[in-house]
Amino acid sequence: MARGTLGKILNGSFRPKKKRVEIRLLQWNILADGLGDDGFLATEFSPIFESADAESKSYAANDFMKMVREAKLADTASGMTSKFSKLKGEEKKLKKMKTSAEGYLELKESVAKLKEETNKSELVKLKNKFRNSPQLEKVDREILDWSKRFDRIKQIVLQADPDVITFQEIDHVQQFLVDKDFSAKYTCMVDSSKTYKPPNYTENKGNDDLSPDKYFQHILNSRAAFAPKSYSNAYLFRSKRDGKASDIDDDGCAIFWKKEILKPVELGFLRVPSDTEKSEAVLALTLQHLETDMTLNVITTHLPSGDEPKKELERLAVLNNPSARWTARRICFDDTSWKEVPYENNADFVGITSYVKYFAQRKDTQTIFALDANSRPSFPPIKAASSSSETNVWGTILRDTGLESIWVQSSYLKITGEPIYSQKPFVVSVNKMRGPSSNQPSKIGEHQLELIDHVFTNGTKSKIVTSVALNNKELVPTAPLLYKSKEGEAELNLYPSSNMPSDHLPVVVDISLETHTHVSLLHFTQL
Repeated sequence: MARGTLGKILNGSFRPKKKRVEIRLLQWNILADGLGDDGFLATEFSPIFESADAESKSYAANDFMKMVREAKLADTASGMTSKFSKLKGEEKKLKKMKTSAEGYLELKESVAKLKEETNKSELVKLKNKFRNSPQLEKVDREILDWSKRFDRIKQIVLQADPDVITFQEIDHVQQFLVDKDFSAKYTCMVDSSKTYKPPNYTENKGNDDLSPDKYFQHILNSRAAFAPKSYSNAYLFRSKRDGKASDIDDDGCAIFWKKEILKPVELGFLRVPSDTEKSEAVLALTLQHLETDMTLNVITTHLPSGDEPKKELERLAVLNNPSARWTARRICFDDTSWKEVPYENNADFVGITSYVKYFAQRKDTQTIFALDANSRPSFPPIKAASSSSETNVWGTILRDTGLESIWVQSSYLKITGEPIYSQKPFVVSVNKMRGPSSNQPSKIGEHQLELIDHVFTNGTKSKIVTSVALNNKELVPTAPLLYKSKEGEAELNLYPSSNMPSDHLPVVVDISLETHTHVSLLHFTQL
């Protein structure tokens, strides 16, 4: 029997047996600590009072939500939401201008006028009305507090027991790595001899760890599967809140893996082109399955947010933009140490999808691409500069990478992005709204109920884990949830909540991957 197999190997007719490996992935935008204090609305503390005064008026949860919805509609109809957008843009311009610059005084006057006009907004009136609401203050204290959210995130992840974790908006990498329970099972450090430290920022930006010319070398030298957004808002807001705390970090994307079954063999980053001081990168990690020697490529990223067509164009531009300058670097393990190795043949990447496709086409490997796309599958197609026809993020990823969506494999969506179950057309991974306490009045009442968290793979099939059981009592929901409409049930179950510590639901999926059984020629020559 052995001699027959040897003969097939020698004459090239041997076909190795396929072996299935099931990998459980947890994909989750966990809502950065630095970005959490933004007036997210929850109705679980009701009735909702305008203030703590004994004479204060109260509202049932559904009446309160109706009030928020009507204020949003009124501002949209009056053009007030457009004025908010204009104000935001002009404030950004004014901040960058020197006081001596031409047009500064005119712009300053325009900003002052817009502020005066937007103060008449129904949403601003609502904000002022509930400024001292005890129930809304309780949301900040009981739901959005990071210490509570971290404990809850950790509890859900450990109970879900994934093999691989892809996080977005993580700004506490160090905390996860030093936590006794979490670090007993998981790590994101490819070199265990290294200790992760947040970047150092100084008054002289040229000396910063993540300045544009140092960004790549710093993230490679950190030996962490973490792609931070330099000079991030998460870092800025936490610095204002927490002063000079030593653990303040940028938010970014990270990959953790279960140490007992997987080991890292390659870590790479594709830097997103930028004409500002800020840098960010797509993260790619290749893991080896210890039992079967199968290699698994895991790629993760976080696309720009926004529901306007111009924001979809921004997302499409980072997926595929041949005219931009893309750079990618990686380190590989050579049995003794980690060393930088150029990509084969100076691989010509022209965007995120070409980078993902590079891994998807690797021989004898399997690939998973998990991301917060900030784009729903049904986003109206639009003509991008690099495309000959109208498209959207969903269609571009499917077309350019050759991977399949777990939502299609598990029969939640058609390949067109349309829902399978027409009775409940809202297939969602986020259900959130900012309330009167938000510092962004234009976003108050904007109900985001959609599917923007995605996993694509060349695995043969996938099965969604629909909930995570905690303490054999509580079931924590996972994506996707299905709703009939935005009103009613969806409005009364917004996230974050005391049950769900993020504005995104975690995606937990079992992916079946096929690997080949490798037969050593040396084995037969020694028979």
